[in-house]
Amino acid sequence: MNTTNVKPKIRFEMQTLLLTGIFVFLMIFFGVTEKGFLTGRSISSMAIQLPEIGILSLAMMITVMIGGINLSINATANLAAVLSGLFILRFMPDSQGPVVVLAMIGISLLVGVITGVINGFLVGYVGAPAILATLATMSVFTGIGVGLTKGQTVTGFPEVLGSMASQTPAGIPMPFLVFIGVTVFAYILLSHTTFGFKTRMLGTNPTAAKFSGIDNKAVIMQIFIFSGVLSSIAGMLIMSRTMSASNAYGTATYVMLTILIGVLAGVISGKGSVLNIFITVLILQIISTGSHMLLAGVRGSSFFKDFAWGVLLIIIFIINYFSHGRKKE
Repeated sequence: MNTTNVKPKIRFEMQTLLLTGIFVFLMIFFGVTEKGFLTGRSISSMAIQLPEIGILSLAMMITVMIGGINLSINATANLAAVLSGLFILRFMPDSQGPVVVLAMIGISLLVGVITGVINGFLVGYVGAPAILATLATMSVFTGIGVGLTKGQTVTGFPEVLGSMASQTPAGIPMPFLVFIGVTVFAYILLSHTTFGFKTRMLGTNPTAAKFSGIDNKAVIMQIFIFSGVLSSIAGMLIMSRTMSASNAYGTATYVMLTILIGVLAGVISGKGSVLNIFITVLILQIISTGSHMLLAGVRGSSFFKDFAWGVLLIIIFIINYFSHGRKKE
C-alpha cells in the first residue's frame, strides 16, 4: 500500500474560523483607529468586564443544547449574590479573613444547585416547557431577592470580597482567569465525557436517547444544575467587582445578550461549541469597548454597539446560509 500521498486532514469548524476572522479584523481595526485600544489598561478593563456575561452564556448554552432554554440565569446570579451578601452582613460584617470569601463561594454555589434542581425538576420530571418553567422561576427568584432586600441594593461588604476582582496574578485579572477555568472545564465536560455525549444525544433525538439507555430526566436535571452553578459563579464575580448585590443587575440586557451570543456561536439543539462561545464573548466585548472609545462624545454613541451587534448577526446569518447551501449541493 502506497502511503506517500496520504496527507493528514485537519478539520476546522466553519463557524469557528468565521468568528476567529471577525475577532482578528476587529482587533486590527480598533487597534489602528484608536491608540488607547490595545493598551494594558484597556485590555485589563475588558478582561474584568467580559467574564460575567461569558459564564452566563455558557450557562445558557448547555440548556439550549438539549433543546431547552434557561431564562432564570441572571435571576439566579443576582439571588446568589443577594443571599450570600446578606449572610455575610448578618454574621461576619467585620471579618476580613478568607472565611468571608469561602462563605460567599459556599452559599452562592448552594443557591446555584438549589435553583438548578428546581428548574430541572420542572422541565425533566414535571414535563413543563423549559421556556415557561424558567420564566416562572425567574420571577420567583427575583421576587425572593426583592422581598429580602425590599428592592434595595445590598452594600457594605468586607473589603476582602473585592479581592476576586482586584487581584491580577501574573498581570491577568482574576475574573478572566476564572472565566478561562470555567471554559476549560465546560469544554472537557462536554467534549470528552459521557455526560457531553448524553447531552448532545438528548438534544439531537430525545426518543433515540431514551431507547439507547440514557435517562433523559436525569440528564436534564444535571444540565440545569450545572447551568445554575455557572450562574452563581457569575453572580460572585458581579458581587466582587461592584462590591454590591442587587436584583436589578443585568435584568435589562444579560439574558438577551446570552441568547445573541449563542446564536452567533452557532449553538442549536444537539450542537454547541464552548470555544465559539469564548470567541463570541471576546468579539462583543471588543465591539462594546472599541465603539465606545471611537465614538466618545458623540450623541447617541451608546446605541452604536447594539447596531453593530445586529449587523454582525446578519452577516453571520448570510455567510452561514451560503456555506450550508454549498454543503447541500
